[in-house]
Order: sequence, then structure tokens, then C-alpha cells
Amino acid sequence: MSRQYAERNNPLLKKLDKWLGCPILYFLGIFHKKRKQPNSYKNIALIKTAAVGDTIVLSAMVAEIKKAIPKANITVICSKNNAAMVKTLSGIDKIEIFVMKSPYKSLQRIKSLGNYDLVLDFGPWPRINGLIAWQLTADFKVGFYRPDTHRHYIYDCKVEHSDELHEIENYRNILRGAAIEPVGLLPDLRTNQRVRNDKYVVFHLFPGGAMDMQRRWLNERWVELAGAIYRKYGTKILLSGGSADSEEASQVCATLTAYGIPAESIAGKYSLADMASVLQYAKLVVSVNTGIMHYAAAVGAPLVAIHGATSEVRWGPLSNNSVVVKSSPACQPCISLGFESNCTKPICMENVTVNMVMSAVEKVLEA
Repeated sequence: MSRQYAERNNPLLKKLDKWLGCPILYFLGIFHKKRKQPNSYKNIALIKTAAVGDTIVLSAMVAEIKKAIPKANITVICSKNNAAMVKTLSGIDKIEIFVMKSPYKSLQRIKSLGNYDLVLDFGPWPRINGLIAWQLTADFKVGFYRPDTHRHYIYDCKVEHSDELHEIENYRNILRGAAIEPVGLLPDLRTNQRVRNDKYVVFHLFPGGAMDMQRRWLNERWVELAGAIYRKYGTKILLSGGSADSEEASQVCATLTAYGIPAESIAGKYSLADMASVLQYAKLVVSVNTGIMHYAAAVGAPLVAIHGATSEVRWGPLSNNSVVVKSSPACQPCISLGFESNCTKPICMENVTVNMVMSAVEKVLEA
């Protein structure tokens, strides 16, 4: 998965989302008359415009809805940056891709989708999600409330989004806002397909999102960790990433092979669907906090998750087969929604040592 999303991290789109979205939604809210909750639902629209990790968490909500309402017809409205992940999920009847760079045309298309019994908006801050929800014709609409985002005015039921909860619990609260009581399902994206037959460990060095530098671990420490794992377990190292990461992944790979460590860059070489298999059948996955971390957890891979600016309470792997590594400085965490940190020297990641990660590796593999 790439670190560069033309839509997701576009500074202009984010400014427009805030400075135009807030007043527009406030104005629309003046004319919004809250409706009563229907007795039943059949046609349901879910709004999730970012990102890969969030979409993996959303997969559990799709399963919850199908369990509670087996005949539900589910539409997911996503954006280009998470559409590939949405397409891998089961239980979805229709996918509508909202093009952020053409909001007027996209909103007009949304308006023509027909009537829904229920709209659930799983975006905690994007105002564009609120505009999408407004355009959708529906009997009942549920979305998040945060006092600093000014986007909740058009929902029939507003659900408080909390920084103290894991995001999956915030999502479950959206379901509760529609009187759909979740049973606690977790993302499960395991596959029977196998695309590789060799033995390997997957390293994912590249965090996505606006605050990627606050979640990166030094490349030289990845190299040192690879050496320690190879000496003890004798396994090949695969370096995963998106196409934008391929050059750097190849450079790290070249360093490893120069040290006699068998390594291969797979950055940009597999589809998201195939990555489920790559991760599931890995001997081990070591990843920073990003979409691949959530993906590895969702397929049950043995996982070591390195956390820096983000909290594992908010964004930790949803798996019993994982161990979180963090250095726990007083300033950690400084990211909850994905973009609010002003940190220029992420000591939380710098203070994570190779020995700390290797201890977690041994704990996971010897469990």
C-alpha cells in the first residue's frame, strides 16, 4: 500500500473540507428535521471514505449487520483511496466510489442512488461524509459527533466519537445508534488461497496517512532486526509496501542481501486481495501502525506491531496473536484521528530498540 494518496492527503481538499464543509453542514442542519427511527431496515448505506485500516475495521460492522439483519442489502460509499480494500470485503451488495476531486458530480450521482432505510456514517471528522449523508435519501441517518469537527447537524442520531475507545468500539456505537446491537465480531479476512509456498517473515516499514513520519522506525533498525531474526530462525525477509514504496524497499532489500540475509521486495507486487494470503501464511509479520498491521491481524498472522505516536488503545491490532511494542514516553500518544500531531522529533519511535522488538518476536513465535 502506498504512502501517497492523491485524495487522502491532499492539503487543498482538507482545507476545503473544513472551511466550506463546516458552514455548509451548519446551514443544512438548520433545515433538518430529525426523524424517528424506523421499526426495521432492509436497504442500508455505509459511508467510509478513508482509509485501508479503517475499512478493515468496518468489515466487522458489515458482518454485524448481516448477522442482525440477514436479508439486509448493503451499499458502501467509499473513495478511491480505500475502494480496493472495500472490494475485498464480503457481505457488500453495491459499492459506490465518491471521487473527491469531483465533489459536485459525485454528490449528484449519490442523489440518484435511491431510497435507503438507514444511512450509517463511520467517518469521525470528514465534513464531506456529512454532505454525502445529506444527499442520500434515507429514513434515518446516524453519524459521529465531535465538538471540534462541526459536522453532526444533519444526522437523526448523533453518536459521540471518543478518543478513549478503540475505533472498533466507536463503530459499534454507530450500530447501537441505529438499535443494531453488535455481538462483538472482529475483522476476519482469512483466505484459502495461497500465493506463495516458501517460508518468510514480512516487514512493513511504511506507514500511510498524513502523519507518516511520526510512525516510522529507522531503516537501520529494520536491517538489524532482520539480521537477528535470520540468525535465530533462518527465514527469508519480505519487504511489503505500495508502488510508491518500491524504490526505498529495494534499497533496504539490497542492504540486507549485502549482509547475507535473504530478502525480497514485494512492494507494489501484490494486489490487496493477494496480500491477505501473503500475510496469513507468513511465519511472522512485523509492522508499524498502518493498514497492513490491521490486515495482518484480520487474517490471524503472528504479528508484532510497533506503535509510536498512536495508541494501541485506539488503534491496536484486533488479534490475540499479536504483541504491541512501544517506548511509552510521556508525550505518547499524540495522534488519535490521524493528523493532529505537531511533533517534529518522534522520540516515541526513536526509543523503540531492536532488542524490544526482538523480545516481542520471540514471544509471538514461541507462544
